[in-house]
Amino acid sequence: MDQQSLEVFLAVARHGSINRAAQALFLAQSTVTHRIQQLEKQLGTALFIRSSSGVELSGEGRRYLPIVAGIVEQMRLLTTPSEQRQSLTIVAGKSFIATELPRLLGKYHKAHPQFTCYVRSTLYEESLSALLSGTADIAFLGSEIYHPHIHQEFLPSDRILLVTAPTHPWAMHFPGFQNWGNEPMIVFGNHTAPFRQRVDRFLAQQGVFPNIIMELDSFSAVKKMVEQQLGIALLPSRIVQEEVESRRLCVHDIADGSLTRPTLLAYLQPKKEDDLVVQFIHWLKAHY
Repeated sequence: MDQQSLEVFLAVARHGSINRAAQALFLAQSTVTHRIQQLEKQLGTALFIRSSSGVELSGEGRRYLPIVAGIVEQMRLLTTPSEQRQSLTIVAGKSFIATELPRLLGKYHKAHPQFTCYVRSTLYEESLSALLSGTADIAFLGSEIYHPHIHQEFLPSDRILLVTAPTHPWAMHFPGFQNWGNEPMIVFGNHTAPFRQRVDRFLAQQGVFPNIIMELDSFSAVKKMVEQQLGIALLPSRIVQEEVESRRLCVHDIADGSLTRPTLLAYLQPKKEDDLVVQFIHWLKAHY
């Protein structure tokens, strides 16, 4: 099995189409098909399930995906001197990209002027796929990931706080969960988002079933609605730090520090041997 055949396999898995993979690799479609057929013959199993709409990984294909990604990564490390490689591919959720990542990348670039990166906004499952297919070096996640081929490291957690407008009756003092009642609440994300699930679970444990009037897909939108006195929210402390300092919002730690949003770095195990990845992670853990 040569490196190009393995990279063809990863490209087809990533694009879900032999034609799109061929275009991305600047190869003839017949060449890509032949490479996949040869690889399947060598492994003795079908790696993809063909359909009229494209291809998708078979059960064996999903099993081989992280293994192949790891092999290709090791090959790249052997053939590309670390001093020549100065770019990372990073995936993260939209809210992290909009708030934390610009500051971190800006500071890192000042310390390492030759550094460049490609950043893409992804959902949780997309981040996992990007790591396993080798299309991302590092993923920033808001929830733990459990996979034998992926290593994760925790960054300092962020407290989740009750947020109100300065004119709200609770701005100076939170009266307790028993007084929550039908207070209008603005929430971030749908029910499947890890952050939303964490908030919903906490409120349920307190016997609160909130009167949700808005479900928005960005922390920034939630903040603006609260500023306009349209409702209250539970948001990470780093997200509202600027507004609190300028007194545009008020916050209370109604969970006494027990309700937090984790931030994790995730990457394939072979990346531990990648000097650029290791350098970036060490700096990040020291400056987060």
